[in-house]
Amino acid sequence: MNTTFRGYFAIALTPFNASGDLLWDELKRECDWIARSGSHGLVWPVNNSEFTVLSFPERLRGMELVVKAVNRRIPVVVGVGDTSKAGAVALAEAAGKAGADAIIAMPPWDVKMSSRALIKDYFKAIAETAGIPVFIQNLGEQVGSSLSGSFMAELCRDIPLVQYVKEERDPHGPNVDEVIALAEPKIQGVFTGGQGLGIVDSFKRGAAGNMASAELADVYAQIWNLMESGDEKTARKMQMAEAVAFKAMRTYASMRPRKEILVRRGVFSGNYCRNLGSNDLDKVFLSEIGQALQAVEPYYLV
Repeated sequence: MNTTFRGYFAIALTPFNASGDLLWDELKRECDWIARSGSHGLVWPVNNSEFTVLSFPERLRGMELVVKAVNRRIPVVVGVGDTSKAGAVALAEAAGKAGADAIIAMPPWDVKMSSRALIKDYFKAIAETAGIPVFIQNLGEQVGSSLSGSFMAELCRDIPLVQYVKEERDPHGPNVDEVIALAEPKIQGVFTGGQGLGIVDSFKRGAAGNMASAELADVYAQIWNLMESGDEKTARKMQMAEAVAFKAMRTYASMRPRKEILVRRGVFSGNYCRNLGSNDLDKVFLSEIGQALQAVEPYYLV
């Protein structure tokens, strides 16, 4: 497989039942659905996958399941971030053995590392253990470590397998510009987050790709492809339709609205999130999300 990663990489959500049990068959179905959606890659488990509520054994089992379900159709990037270097190294080793194409991690987020030297050692350890390319996930200070562009460039220069950056600090655009403007040849590509709303903007800034949750994977992939082909007008038209659904999803802070879309698309059986109990979406919201989805349904491919 080509090791140059580019395009829209779908973040797989994690399906649970009302009791909080992980639904393995549905995760497998979602991964197959993503691989058929036109997505250029798949990522699991990261923030939108609710990775912080997954047990260590679940993450190990899940990465093997995801790699097998995709079956080399698109690259798989496995999230290995943990609250300690020891945990991240163990996950990175398992990801490499499972056949992942790359790993992604942010520095520990609970008790944060207090120096650049510790962060560099963290990324060096996971890269050497996994033996595959590494994405630096760079979040703002509430959860992430808000690494500077120059420091991420240094990590890529000094650690051969640290090759990609996912820049998620706000504001996304100027921070993406900061990293790209460095013109560091060891950075193979800068990815962004921000859901599908960031695809056109990040493409025009020179980003290599976008990672966003998978409920509209086929739509996001098409927007990226349209930008690649030079058809910005159609890409913007599709992104405006996606923005209607995105605004509706923002009514709730959890992943439940995104999972509700996957329910309506026949991928998940329920919209449950672990640890949130029976916090059901109300009838008015369910009606509103249904109305909002009418804007993007004409662009569904799977």
